[in-house]
Amino acid sequence: MSKESSAINPSSLEYIQVVPEDHYVRKIPSYFETRNEFKIYDGLLSSRKPLLIQGPKGIGKTLSIAKWVSKKPKMPFIQYDCSEGTKESNLIGRSIIHKSGTTPFKLGVIPTAIELANKSKIAVLCLEEVGSLAPAMQKLLNPLLDWRSGLYVDALDKTFHLDADAKLIVFATSNPSNNGGIYELNQDLKSRFAIWNWNYPETKEEMSMVNLTEIPKEFSKGIFLLAMETRALEKNGSLDYAISTRDISDAFHLYRSYKSVDGVNAGQLVLDLKVLGNYDAEDQIDTIKSRIESIFGKEMFDVSKKTQ
Repeated sequence: MSKESSAINPSSLEYIQVVPEDHYVRKIPSYFETRNEFKIYDGLLSSRKPLLIQGPKGIGKTLSIAKWVSKKPKMPFIQYDCSEGTKESNLIGRSIIHKSGTTPFKLGVIPTAIELANKSKIAVLCLEEVGSLAPAMQKLLNPLLDWRSGLYVDALDKTFHLDADAKLIVFATSNPSNNGGIYELNQDLKSRFAIWNWNYPETKEEMSMVNLTEIPKEFSKGIFLLAMETRALEKNGSLDYAISTRDISDAFHLYRSYKSVDGVNAGQLVLDLKVLGNYDAEDQIDTIKSRIESIFGKEMFDVSKKTQ
């Protein structure tokens, strides 16, 4: 067990060294490129400009980055899921006291990324849902993303600075419509990024992005149509949740898993667990039930209640 140290002399601290090999991308699910993403990401290798990708959940923002990194040999990748609960110790680091009496400093996300880049000469940092960070935490990112390319860690009395021959490619993702209304991405931080806005793919492209093997044509057609309708209804405020590309992929995987199970209607199960299960408000449940019955037929699917 360990606990945070409250008052430790910086001169007595040593930080735990990062190991680039621990951050290599090993295995990534399939990803279908639809926006010329990889060439655009390649351009960041020379421009070094941080890139913010904004768009709805479940459309492959982070997966596209991880897939691109996986094509690059020995390129460390660090992904951090930001939230309103992210603390300074998560981003900068913290000292820990072990039973042995040693007091090593565990680097946070920012100095870890810098160290990885310096050791490998190139690394990638992806900050998931960066807009959910509290304003004070957002400010901690500023020195990394401007001309300073570094961060001072007071606990170590040390500045972690990106070497002249090292590259740290910084990505961030954000779903502006789903930050929970707590925080917004401040303009000071946002201005440091190039910004790329993504939307849901066209149906034809989306069909190429998911595995349709063993999925009945009429069922897949209905799911894609239902997804389009939920997106329109979310946009006008009638629904709180829209079916994403990831949801569709998960739904088809679930269908394949249960299609041969005796006594189980795979289509019914998918609609209950991957569609109705996303809604809690009774009026929204009624709306989805109505759309399911209209698309799939009331006789075929019993959607009279949510699966418990």
